[in-house]
Amino acid sequence: MSALLLTNAREVFGAPTDRGALSILIEGEQITAVSALAECEYLARERNLEPQCVDCSDSVIVPGFIDCHTHLVFTGTRERELYLRAANTPYLEILRQGGGIHQTVQAVHEADEDELVATGRRYLDQALALGITTVEIKSGYGLDTENESKLLRAIQRLKGDHPIDVVPTFLVHSVPLGEDRQRYLNRVVEEMIPAFRPLADWFDIFVEEGVFDIAESRRMLKAAAAAGYCLGLHTNQMHDIGGVGLALETGVRHVDHLEVLSDSDARALIDASDVYAVFLPGAEYCAFSPHIGQIHKLLNMPERLVLSSDFNPGSSPILSPMLVMAMAVWRYRLTDPDLLVRALTINPARMLGFSDRGEIRPGTRADLVCLALDNSAQIPYLGTLNCIRRVYKNGRLVAAPMPEIV
Repeated sequence: MSALLLTNAREVFGAPTDRGALSILIEGEQITAVSALAECEYLARERNLEPQCVDCSDSVIVPGFIDCHTHLVFTGTRERELYLRAANTPYLEILRQGGGIHQTVQAVHEADEDELVATGRRYLDQALALGITTVEIKSGYGLDTENESKLLRAIQRLKGDHPIDVVPTFLVHSVPLGEDRQRYLNRVVEEMIPAFRPLADWFDIFVEEGVFDIAESRRMLKAAAAAGYCLGLHTNQMHDIGGVGLALETGVRHVDHLEVLSDSDARALIDASDVYAVFLPGAEYCAFSPHIGQIHKLLNMPERLVLSSDFNPGSSPILSPMLVMAMAVWRYRLTDPDLLVRALTINPARMLGFSDRGEIRPGTRADLVCLALDNSAQIPYLGTLNCIRRVYKNGRLVAAPMPEIV
């Protein structure tokens, strides 16, 4: 079995800081020990291992980042919208000019599955170089049965052949242009939800004024739960139409955006004990949102606070988890650097149902990121710089984006 020894790190995130420099012994895909170098070397001899040693004395080591809310598989870009939004152009006007989600939907309809896989692989390669080792990917740009199926098949292919672990989600994004609303909802419930269950683990809906209302969303959520999906929601992004209450009623695991959140809904989320809140500062920035995610109302549930990129071709062309952490400081004024890292590692891991990643301890997957920093508090401070020295996935070096200093 292959073995690896990462030696004398400046910091191992989550490990005691009063024990001096720590090293990490890895066997195969798992962490065996996090301890002083001499103890790791002794354990390696006891287990008849001859590990490859990598000097990490210039590095902080953190768990591989987990990006739990992305729309990463698409084709085409919408850079023109960034400047239209900057000029305060209303989204409905952007739609009228041929932009918005329907531009991406048209591009996806025109692309074949191989093209979607190729562009998705390119973005996943970049995600890996940014330290992301697990990623959730939503469909939602196909809208009809044929094209949603095409997107989900593409996501499944990427799941099967890319080093990053992919979590696929069937997202009901909006009603297609020109489609009868009731007929479409019937098709989602009776046709798409059952058909896509072998292709997707999670189900999500955009619950928003003018998109899907509470009654429509409740019907779809109940059908998805009966089919065996795990449930999430886009909700409370621009308006509060009751999405949080619906989530608590229907067993939704996570609610995402929460730019508009009442005090009573915040208390209900804190009391729920098993519902996670996902905040997307990059999407707020790039959409020039007048609302700011209400994370401060939920600081009493730090183990269920999550940050994510919302990487997509329209409102959030951002993929770097370190930039997301920096934006969370700038936009939300968060002051706990440990919470920022946990919100992109162990918290989303637990939210997605993973107990084998998101932290650095014996028995977990060796998904690790080595950062050329003095300490983990520098991640948001220097988050715009190229400081990722190495990325390990399941104990294997998969990216080394920062050149070695000779």
